[in-house]
Amino acid sequence: SDAFIGPVCDYVIAPVARYAGVWKIPVLTAGGQVNHFVFKSDFPTLTRLMGSYLFVSEAMKQILNDFGWSAVGLLYYNYGINSNKGNSECHFMLGPVFTTLGHSSVHRSFNESATSKDFKDLLLTFSASSRSE
Repeated sequence: SDAFIGPVCDYVIAPVARYAGVWKIPVLTAGGQVNHFVFKSDFPTLTRLMGSYLFVSEAMKQILNDFGWSAVGLLYYNYGINSNKGNSECHFMLGPVFTTLGHSSVHRSFNESATSKDFKDLLLTFSASSRSE
């Protein structure tokens, strides 16, 4: 094969791109936005056509700075711990945001089994810890 086009799922890209690097076959993907793919030593022939989620985090940081906001809460969907699905795109997207903000934001995830009470508790937690004085 001269090149791999795709895949887009991060969990599939990782092994394909690792093997392709050993075989010196280029991999072109519209996926691969997870930050881990920046490590060229692990993925030497991977070309991501969409960039990484790091761009989202840089944009978010700039917006927060422009508005003078410093208290931040990140509430996101992630699969349940027993789902065997790994992490969600929301988890992967907000990982770089959390890092860019210096690990200082309050962050919690919810999953498909969350109840109305769970959401109320989450929102109360965020209300108390993600607002400026």
